Order: sequence, then C-alpha cells, then structure tokens
Amino acid sequence: MTIAEIRGIEENRHSPEQFAVIHLLKENSGKEFYRAHDWSAWLMTMFPMGDAVNNPLKISAKRLKDGYIEVWVGFPVTSLGKYIPDDGSVGFEAVNDNQIDVTIQLPEEYEGGDEDQFRMAVDEWKEQLPLNGSKKARREEQEMAEAAPRVVRFSDIISQIVSYPLESKSPIEAWEFLRQLRQKVTAMF
Repeated sequence: MTIAEIRGIEENRHSPEQFAVIHLLKENSGKEFYRAHDWSAWLMTMFPMGDAVNNPLKISAKRLKDGYIEVWVGFPVTSLGKYIPDDGSVGFEAVNDNQIDVTIQLPEEYEGGDEDQFRMAVDEWKEQLPLNGSKKARREEQEMAEAAPRVVRFSDIISQIVSYPLESKSPIEAWEFLRQLRQKVTAMF
C-alpha cells in the first residue's frame, strides 16, 4: 500500500464514529505485520490496550519530502491478540484481507470533540516525535530545535496559564495546552 493510500484512509475521518477507529494495515516485509499509521498510531499510543499498557509499542516517524510526517506503530500479525483485546471491549471489522478496523471506546474527556480538535491533537503529537532518517535529516531537525525560542522564566509560563481561556476550551484543547506547558518546563532544565 502506498503512503498516499494510507494517508487517504487516515484522513477519511469526518464523523465522531470514525474518531475512535484504529485502521490496522497488514504489511509483508519478510514477516507479516500489522501497522497503524498517523491517527490510528496516535490512538494506539494514547489509549494502549493489552500488552501495550506495560510494553509500549515503538513509534517510528519520518519526515517525507513534502514535509508530511509519516508515523506508524506495528506488531507481528501473530501478536494481534496481545495488543488488541478479544474481550468484547472493542469492535472488529475485517475491511479486506489486508485491513482490520478496530473501534475503541474513547475516554469520557474526549467525547464531544470535533474533527479539528482531534486533528490538532494528532498533528501536535506527530510534531513532537523524534524522527527516524538520515544523519543529515536528524542534524537539520536538531538545528531547528536549537534555534527555536525557549521559555526561560517560570513567570512566562504562569502568564500563559493565567491568560488561557480554559472555560471556552474543549477537554482536548485543554489537555493539549497542558502537554505544551509540560514540554516548555522540561525544556528549561
């Protein structure tokens, strides 16, 4: 399956029923694997199930020539039962021989979120991932990170907290704001 086809599958999420669907795509690179890309990978890492709770899946990410960040997690086909519980807590749909859709139950704080809020959370998650790739690409990413302005005072962070319009934000937006603050604080040390 091409990256364009994968992007098409992952970007086709326009209704709340689709926000909680993990698309597992079977890939054969000598050994059969299921991979979850982009939004599906975000779901699998943000809301881990089965063995992934104690043994997180390895996240791979690389920036493509067009600037798009391709992200995926994967596991052997034979390990499906380890990562996706077969206890009735999730819905399975075999789309074809190479794709299974798994519908999970999102936590209450994510209910009522709209497409843009989810896309923003997924995109920001992707942006903070370390990228795989050539030494040159890693060096360019490091140079960009070093050139980015950093918060150097706690008073700046406190000002951001005080001025944040929490009452008018969704739970996803508030969570994302908190995640960004945590990154800024971590960058200070």
